[in-house]
Amino acid sequence: MVEQELKNIWRNSSQMERITFDISRLLSDLNKRAKRLDQVIKNRDRREIAASIFGIAMFSYFAFAIPFLVTKIGAVLSVAWFVYIIFKFRHNRKTKAPVDLTLPYKEQLHRQRKNMEQEAAFLNSVLYWYVLPPLLANLIFIYGIGDPAVYDWDPGFFDFMPFTMKGKLSMSISVTLFSAFVVWLNKRAVKKTLTPIIEEINRIETQLETKA
Repeated sequence: MVEQELKNIWRNSSQMERITFDISRLLSDLNKRAKRLDQVIKNRDRREIAASIFGIAMFSYFAFAIPFLVTKIGAVLSVAWFVYIIFKFRHNRKTKAPVDLTLPYKEQLHRQRKNMEQEAAFLNSVLYWYVLPPLLANLIFIYGIGDPAVYDWDPGFFDFMPFTMKGKLSMSISVTLFSAFVVWLNKRAVKKTLTPIIEEINRIETQLETKA
């Protein structure tokens, strides 16, 4: 009886070691994937902030140099949006939970899932804060463009602007289609990248609960 009990203890001990090793390996792989993804997100944030700074400078110049009042309003709205974008991306980064590998497995997984879910919500909502506001500002900018002759204004550098209704319609369609593409691209990133990682975290958490 004692011998059998010792065998059972040894068998159970070996099984728990294998379980611990498996969970540790899965979590290590998950952390590597999350780290690579986090670097991609950091690079994206830097690009967006750099582009926003450039956009602020460009549309500030437009607001100063273009004589059409409605177009000036559209340019100012674009500047305000770029400022908001810088705040939005920085806030999204700062509110994520730091990953600490010294924490228990469950806490590490909880933080990883929280970060991934936050990023998924961030990307899924781009229509409302990243696409519609600048689209509206761009349409105001485009349709505010008037006849340069009325203002005795030589467009010069601004000769690319749509002064005719045909040009306005063409540019509006292009901007709208590009906006729709941006929404699709972000939702695709959630589906192809973030959702699988969240599902993997849920699977590992289920294993931990089962083996607890």
